[in-house]
Amino acid sequence: MLLGELINENLINYDIKSNDKQAVIKEIADMFLKGGYVSDSDVFCKSIMNREEIESTAIGDGIAIPHGRSNTVKSLKVAFGKSSNGVNFNAADKKPVYIIFMIAAPIDARKEYLQAVAKIARLLKSRVMKEALLASETTKNVMKIIKDFDKMLIEDIRVETKEGRVIHK
Repeated sequence: MLLGELINENLINYDIKSNDKQAVIKEIADMFLKGGYVSDSDVFCKSIMNREEIESTAIGDGIAIPHGRSNTVKSLKVAFGKSSNGVNFNAADKKPVYIIFMIAAPIDARKEYLQAVAKIARLLKSRVMKEALLASETTKNVMKIIKDFDKMLIEDIRVETKEGRVIHK
C-alpha cells in the first residue's frame, strides 16, 4: 500500500481556514464527505474526537495525525491539511500544529489503518519532506511530494544483497 494510493487531489487543502482543533477536524472531514468516502461527516468527526479525548494525535514538531474508524467510512483514505497560522492540538510539546494528515478508515480496517499511520509518521520524520509540505502551495505539489516519498520506499524495498553486501545494478 502506497500513501499516494490513499490520497488524491480532492483530499488536499493547503490553506486550512479553521483555527481550533474541532473546527479543523470538521473542515477536513468535510473533504471526505464531498469526495464520497464518508457518508456522514458528523459521525466520522465524533470518532476522530473520541480518539482525541484518549490522547492528542499531535505528535509534536507542528504535526498532527488525527485518525478514526467509523461505519460511515466506505474505504481507507487519507486527507492532508496545512494551516499557515497553526492550530492548538494539545500537543505534548505545546507547539501549534501546521501539518495535519487525517485518516478515515472503515471499522474492519485494522492492519491497513495502522500501516497508514506508520507511513505518514515515516514521511514526516524526514525534515526535507516536512519542509517541502510546509512550503507547498498547490495540490499538485503536495501529490508530487507524496509520490516521491512512495518511490523512495519502493527503492528501499528493491535493494538486493548477496553475502551481506548490497548489489548495485
